[in-house]
Amino acid sequence: MRQVFRQTIQKYWWQLELLAFVILSLLWILPWGFSGKLYTGDDLGFHLNRIQGLYQAFKLSGNWFQIPAVATTAFSAWGYPINLFYPALSLIPAAWIQAVATGVGGYYVYLILLNLVTLGIAAFTAQRILKSRAQGFLVAVIYGFAQYRFLDFFVRGALAEGIVFAFLPLIFYGIYCLTVGDDRRWYWLAIGMALIALTHVISLVLCAVGVVIMLSMWVLRRDQLGRRLQHLGLATGTAILLSLSFLGPLVEQLKQVGKLGVAQYTLADSATQLGDLLSNSLDNATASNQINFGVLFLILTVLAIVAWKRLTAFDRYCLILGWVFVFMATNLFPWGLFQGMLGVIQFPWRFLALGCFPLSLVGTRALLIVCHALNTNRQWWLIPLAAVVAVGLSMSTSERLYRQVGQGTNKIVTNANYQATATQDTTTDYVAQKGQVSMAAVRTHSIPVMNTQPNGQVPTTLQQQQGQNLPNGLIYNLHSTVAQRIKLPQIYYTGYHVYVNNREQQPRLDANGVVHVKVPAGNSQIRYVYQRTPIQRLTGWVSLLTWLGLLGTMAYRWFRRQKAGLSKD
Repeated sequence: MRQVFRQTIQKYWWQLELLAFVILSLLWILPWGFSGKLYTGDDLGFHLNRIQGLYQAFKLSGNWFQIPAVATTAFSAWGYPINLFYPALSLIPAAWIQAVATGVGGYYVYLILLNLVTLGIAAFTAQRILKSRAQGFLVAVIYGFAQYRFLDFFVRGALAEGIVFAFLPLIFYGIYCLTVGDDRRWYWLAIGMALIALTHVISLVLCAVGVVIMLSMWVLRRDQLGRRLQHLGLATGTAILLSLSFLGPLVEQLKQVGKLGVAQYTLADSATQLGDLLSNSLDNATASNQINFGVLFLILTVLAIVAWKRLTAFDRYCLILGWVFVFMATNLFPWGLFQGMLGVIQFPWRFLALGCFPLSLVGTRALLIVCHALNTNRQWWLIPLAAVVAVGLSMSTSERLYRQVGQGTNKIVTNANYQATATQDTTTDYVAQKGQVSMAAVRTHSIPVMNTQPNGQVPTTLQQQQGQNLPNGLIYNLHSTVAQRIKLPQIYYTGYHVYVNNREQQPRLDANGVVHVKVPAGNSQIRYVYQRTPIQRLTGWVSLLTWLGLLGTMAYRWFRRQKAGLSKD
């Protein structure tokens, strides 16, 4: 009977694994997912605006695949060019889901899909590294239910950073292939870095530092360094080309805008203290100012130390690497030396994300070694039991947060206030510092308010009528009693064009970057619209062709292997 059971599992492994991941993804959102409530934490309101802006732009344009550069229905609907500074590719499925499942429910459906993808990618990479499907499954569960990942999604509301967890295993696997594995699979590093670049810029910086550190994996196998270095260069160049559709326009905008309004922090001060990190981890703390990586990783670290002599060199490397990233999260690391170079990361404890996957790998191995189940039938009960423990710890933490938050906080979102929360964010991170002073007036959408006289009087020569939101800009309808130059409630960005009565004007900008145009006496229609720049079009085509070429090559090689009867990826 036991033999039949094992054969059935082996025969239908991927179907059973997929079913398990679906069930686990449903459990992951409990109790929040079926409560009709969202806890916005620190940043979720911002990300809900990003999703809603995409959804409304898709709906207005009828094009459900092209990411708009600007948000004209979210972020207070003034035309914030959020998608030029904050990549939106990974949010497209969330916008699509909002078309059929609106509000809170649609967001949780998106989280389920995200978790499913994260578990799948983690299992895919771990199974190829550890050469065991069962061990890869446990690694995926430990990683997917990691405490720091939970904090990103459910406490901090850092959606983009949470999404990045899906791609971090690809980076680790890519480095593994380049240094100790089959370096002909360098493309996994390129794909992982590109997907992160198209999700979260700060995480791209973190991962670039992480890649440099992880290249130390070369000490485990010091052969064919020349060829491996060539493939590293190829991976780097390919990653840049794959993500050029975002990075190119970003550089173009930064050159024009100058210094942004993004908050700056002193890394030595924003890093966590090691004592606080460990005590909060022991408690699985659930506050955004109690950053931690959870008690489970502490337990797995102890097991790895106990099993140290029986660990492979690679296992030991993963343990050391994981704790290097933990060390970098603390103020014990000399962050003062790197403030100028890495100040953009804001919080060094973000490096905890990079430590989760290697610690999951070595933790799984250590658990099986200590329990004498590495190559025995004990795996069949130990791995499910360990998975239940990992899931149970995460669910108990989620339940505690659910009770702590309660009903009264203004950070709770339901379908009743979802629309307001998802459209009225007032962030100005990507407005030039010189333009910050004008933002209160810009958000009124009022031309008379923008042209208020120094004595505080609103001009009587201007009467604004009903306008219109476009997927790529706004229309203002105005009556002026005299011909005059007026200020629009807009901050200028490269790519914006202004048309007065269907005639394009070259706008004049004041010291704050506010747009000035001429209007004749009488009625005028002013269209302020964003049009893709030549750099956007060029980099978009370069990235598209690179993606098609890379994925086509991978598919061709896969079919060749299948035809040859090989089962390896």
